[in-house]
Amino acid sequence: MPDDLGFEKLLQEDGLVAGLLGKSRKGRNRPLLYGPDLPVVVLTGGPGMGKGRLLGCIRSIFGAYVPVAWIDCGAAVFRRRAEEHPGTRSECTEALREIGLQFQKWDGDGGGIKTPRLYAGLAAIAASDGQDTTGDLMTEVRRHDALVPKGSFWRGVFHRARAGYLNALLGLVTNPLTAPVVVAVVDELLARLSHEGTAALRGCYGAYPGAAGMPRLGLHTLANDFQQGGAARRTAEGFLFRALREDVEAAYGGFGGLAHAGRPALLLDRADTVLGRNLVRPVLTDREHGHHDRLVVVATARHEGGGRLLGRERAVGEDRPTAWAPSDGPPPNWRRPPAPDPDLAPPARGVVLVRMPVLTREQQQEATTRLRVQPSGTAAGAGSGDPTTSWQLVDFGIHRLSGGRPLFVTRLGEATASYRPPAGRGTPALLDGTVRTGDDEPPQPVGDVLVDELVLRQLPEELPPLHHDQWLDLLSHLSVAHDVDCAQALMLRVQAGRAARLSAYRIAELLQDSGWPHCPRHFIGDLGLRTLLRQRLYRMRPDGAAWARNHEQLRHHYHLLLRDQHPDPVFGSAGAHRLNHQLAHQGAEPVVNRLTSTFATTDPRLWCADVLSIAQAPLLGRDDDRRARALGEVQTEGGLLHWRVDRLLHALWLCEDRTRPIDEAVADALKDVLDDLCTEAPRAAAVLTDTARRWGELIENRQPLKPCACTRHIGRKAQRT
Repeated sequence: MPDDLGFEKLLQEDGLVAGLLGKSRKGRNRPLLYGPDLPVVVLTGGPGMGKGRLLGCIRSIFGAYVPVAWIDCGAAVFRRRAEEHPGTRSECTEALREIGLQFQKWDGDGGGIKTPRLYAGLAAIAASDGQDTTGDLMTEVRRHDALVPKGSFWRGVFHRARAGYLNALLGLVTNPLTAPVVVAVVDELLARLSHEGTAALRGCYGAYPGAAGMPRLGLHTLANDFQQGGAARRTAEGFLFRALREDVEAAYGGFGGLAHAGRPALLLDRADTVLGRNLVRPVLTDREHGHHDRLVVVATARHEGGGRLLGRERAVGEDRPTAWAPSDGPPPNWRRPPAPDPDLAPPARGVVLVRMPVLTREQQQEATTRLRVQPSGTAAGAGSGDPTTSWQLVDFGIHRLSGGRPLFVTRLGEATASYRPPAGRGTPALLDGTVRTGDDEPPQPVGDVLVDELVLRQLPEELPPLHHDQWLDLLSHLSVAHDVDCAQALMLRVQAGRAARLSAYRIAELLQDSGWPHCPRHFIGDLGLRTLLRQRLYRMRPDGAAWARNHEQLRHHYHLLLRDQHPDPVFGSAGAHRLNHQLAHQGAEPVVNRLTSTFATTDPRLWCADVLSIAQAPLLGRDDDRRARALGEVQTEGGLLHWRVDRLLHALWLCEDRTRPIDEAVADALKDVLDDLCTEAPRAAAVLTDTARRWGELIENRQPLKPCACTRHIGRKAQRT
């Protein structure tokens, strides 16, 4: 898939990114969006939606025209570096140092961005660990020299200052616990700076809380706050980020500045992690209080509302974040509403949420066709007798399973490039293909690769470490559950014997925080993910033992509830819920027997509703004879009514299987068998006739008979084959 496929509206000449940066993708000047009060732009979308890919496009396309820095806030490298010297480093200081280095190395018009203010703050912190030896402190201070580029005004200033304060360090008493090292460093630094340098630090660190306009006191206090830890350290880290943004502002001002280079950008991938929140929150707070800057901050978050990145505030009215999707039209109008008290204003006011676009059917077709074309220019499979309709069915299956999720489309496209699923096995057979994750890697089943990329590599941040090893297994078990109560019944058995357990209610929260959609009728609310997990569950034990045991447990659970006439919020009756699991586990025969016995004694509307709910069951581990039975090609042993009920159940089972295209012959059989059932119960004829009409109209319009949030992408525009 081309890197920018699906992002056309975001990256076009007059798109959101061009307006934010003031440059088109070809380097032309564009009218600026917003400003001088800029929002933080947060790209939202669950796993596999292309948030990181879009940041990569911005970096590669626009990085030639404006300074761009990028970091992955979820990367372990910042934590590892901080742990090497915890007294003078944190994840945040390491990330800011990396950002400063990237800005300094920008080689476009005007040259790199110098960061003396950031350097001064990091140097003060580097000298603030009272537990360190003089030699260690010297090493830590010297470590930040790379932030000052060679040949710059600041290089000479800091070189002279560093020589002075390193000499001061060497002259300190040997007991570092009593040595005011940071005082010596800061005093030497300020004493040797030029007037211009002192003025720069005065304007920055003189504004530190409690500094009263004195940069020396500001730097001392910042270093002390860093050593205090907790909220005090977060204040120091947030101010360091302000110092970096002031360095950016200084680079854009004055003669020979970067004002012609549009706006600079900072790209924060996985910003809903702790590090990301600690970087984004100070920007939002500063801008709320009028500390404006021109740095375009683009962050990513998996939760559609920003999740913990915005503190989960339930903002209302004007305080609600602006939300926009490329399909909504031109970039949104945004202006910060007035706030009576900025200290109480929620951070969401300063955010524009951009919902990541799903790939359209045409874009999916483009991606899969490109993957299928061999270097010779012929399509994979051509010449082997594969009819065109086979590829149409493959593309249709990719659309249904992926829901337009780019990573899903790409991986399934790769898996089917030289593979055609066996006839009659349906869309889930697409997961039997293999893909390579690297040039030197052996082919792997695409289902395993997708599970790894969508689940294991994107664990919920708040998932306790002791549950990391069982997270995928828990989700696999829950792939057969419907509502959260159903899921909780499973969790009580699956986690039996474990001292630490996760409730289904907590798992639902973690899934939502991870960006997975919610569906009232399925605990795993994404059709593609649910299909992956179901297949994994079936293969977890020989002969599908784990699959069978889960369905049997739920069948028994709802059998007990049925005795108490317990209503079911998903299926309408506990009996229908019980038979749904029985159909998935034991097959159709016992279910048809039960439906046949209750046909004449149950209200026909309730009976039809129950059959429809039961027919939502998945099919795994057995031959698929549903089409033959729906068409009446298989005789049953229970008489004419039993045969007709059997046909109805199998026709509904196929029509409601959203992993398959609609079969016109089965759709016609569904209407016919409902008409035939009228003769079995004349009192129900009116209801059955009306039901046949309603269901027939829905099928004709490619609509589900029982609407479901996780299959809403399958509808009128789906190709009927």
